[in-house]
Amino acid sequence: MLDIVCIVFVRGKKPDEAMLQMAAERGIILLSTGHRMFSACGMLYEAGLHGGAI
Repeated sequence: MLDIVCIVFVRGKKPDEAMLQMAAERGIILLSTGHRMFSACGMLYEAGLHGGAI
C-alpha cells in the first residue's frame, strides 16, 4: 500500500523484537536517533533526503 523503505525512531525510542522481525520480512530499514523529530528531519534534509520518489 505504501512505498516505505525506512522508518526513523526519534528521541531515543527503539523498535521492539516484533517490529524488527516485521521490518526484516518486508525489507524496511529501521533507524534510531536520540534527536527530536524536527532536528532529525532537518539533518536528513541537509544530507540530501528531500522526499518524493526514490
